[in-house]
Amino acid sequence: MSVVRDMLRFAPLSAGDEVPPLSLTADEGTWVKIRDFRGHLNVVLVFFKEESSETEAYLRSLDGAKAQFEELDAVVYGVNTAPTDRLRDLRAHLRVDIHFLYDTLALTARAFGVSRKLRPLCRDAVYVIDKDNRVLLAETDHVSVDQVLSLLAGAEGRDVPVEGAAAAAAKGGSSFTRDPGKGPAAVVDIDSVKAEELLTADDSLYKLVDVRTKSEYDADHSVHAIHIPVDELPHRYRDLGQETHLIFVCQGGDRSAAASEFMTSVGAHEIYNVLDGMSSWMGPRERTPVEKQ
Repeated sequence: MSVVRDMLRFAPLSAGDEVPPLSLTADEGTWVKIRDFRGHLNVVLVFFKEESSETEAYLRSLDGAKAQFEELDAVVYGVNTAPTDRLRDLRAHLRVDIHFLYDTLALTARAFGVSRKLRPLCRDAVYVIDKDNRVLLAETDHVSVDQVLSLLAGAEGRDVPVEGAAAAAAKGGSSFTRDPGKGPAAVVDIDSVKAEELLTADDSLYKLVDVRTKSEYDADHSVHAIHIPVDELPHRYRDLGQETHLIFVCQGGDRSAAASEFMTSVGAHEIYNVLDGMSSWMGPRERTPVEKQ
């Protein structure tokens, strides 16, 4: 019954409501699930119905406050019904770091109460969601960036961070930066023999990131691997601690290719994808030990 109610909602949620499930494909190909942010990140969702000059200006203003949002443990996404290739083109046109989510037939917009009644399109709306996956703000219009930042700062019990370069300087700079005037760097495809060679070289700087599911990883993985599932990478990539010398692997090469492309989109370089993945891995392997009850 709750699913049917979500599908028929035509009024925005209210502050304090728990948000409905959200699982959408981002423009770079990864899945974004709202539950994955619970407990550690706030989320700002900007639903938009068309690529108007007003919407473009608003998205750019949010992108300009990226450092401030990061200071408040917040990530910003745009949501639209256009397919991912068109959303990638829009992102390149705007030259922003904000990723866009593909909302097929406006089903998520409908669940959030911000879809058009007659056509499967999003209405303009801004949702601010806290770390408990509850609504802090739901507005069917563009909300000023300052207002959103103030709301998040209040939820975090902190002051609104200083903006732009001042915020980066206060943090000592961020290793994950992106020149919005440049396209993403190329990903280099390698086989497992080359990957093993890079990982085991003297004073190697390389890290191997396995982006498969937990069950796949636990059953069999490289002894060098760090595990971050591909759908968690957009909000966990900073856990890697470096923006270069990263090698991605999955089972067959497709998910690792998407992970590699995502990393270049956020400014990383010297990124490698293992062709054919673990299905043809030639290096030493291990299983995750089973914990004793």
